[in-house]
Amino acid sequence: MTNFEFYSPTKVIFGKDVVSMLGQEAKEFGGKALLLYGHESIRKNGLYDLIVKQCADAGIELVEHSGVSPNPVLSHASEGVRIAREAGVEFIIAAGGGSVIDESKVISAGTANDAPLWDLVSRKAPVEKALPIVAIQTLPATSSETNQVGVLTNKETNEKFSIKSPLLVPAKAFLDPQLTFTIPKKYSAYACFDIMSHMLEGYFTMTADFAPAHEGFVEGLSGAVKISLDRILKDPEDYEARANVMWVAMLAWNGIAKAGLEGAALPNHMLEHPLSAVYDVAHGAGLTIVFPAWLEYRKKEIGGRILRFGEKILGMDGLADLSEEAAVDKVIAAFREWLSSIGCPLTMREAGVENPDIGELVKQALTLCEFWGIKGYSADDLEAIYRLCL
Repeated sequence: MTNFEFYSPTKVIFGKDVVSMLGQEAKEFGGKALLLYGHESIRKNGLYDLIVKQCADAGIELVEHSGVSPNPVLSHASEGVRIAREAGVEFIIAAGGGSVIDESKVISAGTANDAPLWDLVSRKAPVEKALPIVAIQTLPATSSETNQVGVLTNKETNEKFSIKSPLLVPAKAFLDPQLTFTIPKKYSAYACFDIMSHMLEGYFTMTADFAPAHEGFVEGLSGAVKISLDRILKDPEDYEARANVMWVAMLAWNGIAKAGLEGAALPNHMLEHPLSAVYDVAHGAGLTIVFPAWLEYRKKEIGGRILRFGEKILGMDGLADLSEEAAVDKVIAAFREWLSSIGCPLTMREAGVENPDIGELVKQALTLCEFWGIKGYSADDLEAIYRLCL
């Protein structure tokens, strides 16, 4: 296990109706907040009215900035910075899924620092200060409510990068599983695989020979997501299933899963980000396209890991009776079958991308290889994986 630092300062407030504590918990950050959210969903489920009342009762003035897209973009974040600065807000309330919370981090940094916003996102300029963030999670998937990363797309360049700083970890996070009851089934499935993918990246790429703590963590929580999703697809208002998914979502990518894990990397996110940046594919759906293709491409190098995945997470029996090559192929086929059964796309065409510009995807993935320090992928490797996604 390698040396590491783990920092998790977020106060998590979890359970039924916890947003009724928002005013009391948020007023310590000041008397004026930017309320950041997406479109109409928080108005339809009553969350908007609850936030407004809570803040009014606590003497917090709200300045609104709505319209965050599922793949948040630089232009909208830039407008948020302008609004926040002109209004003189003291903190941000981010009400939504990972996209909203991600954008809140960019606005937080952009408001507090003088550097150009894209320089902060692309890490050309350091984040030296930040506004406090209070997160209200409504679409658990990315652990954005407790981590230091915020992903943003620059539509002018079609680049999708991620700002990162310990200063951007939300100060408080409200997690009420009831707020997830209205998530459509397909987006519940996308989110659940997004949760799993964050843990599986390190699981498949680690080079450590002995990592029972990491393996047990990933296998146990991935299994919890699969079981809970089965219940959610039958009953979207199954509170216990939604609660378990929401809790695992928070744990999956806040640093625990890969802390000290030798060799852990993010090749599938490196492959997916260009797909959602260029074609606006939902991030979780993009991951269900690239992950099986990546396994197919790397199966000779990580066959043992794939077999363990099949046994421990997919619950497959009888693999020992087959040759390793046949067993690995059977696991990948079963993985694809499971993703299809929960309503996820397996190809770019199924996601609505008919004629992808493979060259552009490769170009952007190579940039992310350098940006994230991922080694071992040439342009030919990346092209071959993308072609397996067709």
